[in-house]
Amino acid sequence: MNVLPRKINFLEMEEKWQKVWEEEGINRYDWDDREKPVYSIDTPPPYPSGDFHMGNFLNWTYFDVRARYKRMTGHNVLFPQGWDCHGLPTEVAVEKAKKMRKSDVPPDVFRKMCEEWIEQYIGKMKIAIQRLGASIDWTTEYRTMDPDYMRKIQLSFLMLHEKDFIYKGTHPINYCI
Repeated sequence: MNVLPRKINFLEMEEKWQKVWEEEGINRYDWDDREKPVYSIDTPPPYPSGDFHMGNFLNWTYFDVRARYKRMTGHNVLFPQGWDCHGLPTEVAVEKAKKMRKSDVPPDVFRKMCEEWIEQYIGKMKIAIQRLGASIDWTTEYRTMDPDYMRKIQLSFLMLHEKDFIYKGTHPINYCI
């Protein structure tokens, strides 16, 4: 009979199972599967401008529970992880950390600072999400600043326009100038 050890090295156990899950591809979307119904989880990508916090953990837990349930009920689940790299939160974080204003340096220099900040925090946030054990398909990871992503968005917009789903109209808004 196997007896559980009195002390368990949780970090070691966590790393072991995450490696197994990654190697076996249990969270991977199967692009060739035409049998299983597809279930796509399109999460709003977080700004990689700070640490992953409890609110993020809570939201990703909701997404993850749904992804796992759908996989267990026979669905081919597309659960990508994106990063919203365009945004004021990153600019504000860089200005605060560097104790400067973006107007203090040329635009290309400030953009480079923001890109470096983004890469640093994507690394930190990705580790936090992986440690959470979220069943994300990391082969589908994307960044909104990647040219390929921007092309796909532009193509989607054109396709929607061709189908007359894009139109000009008058609508209420939640702010005023």
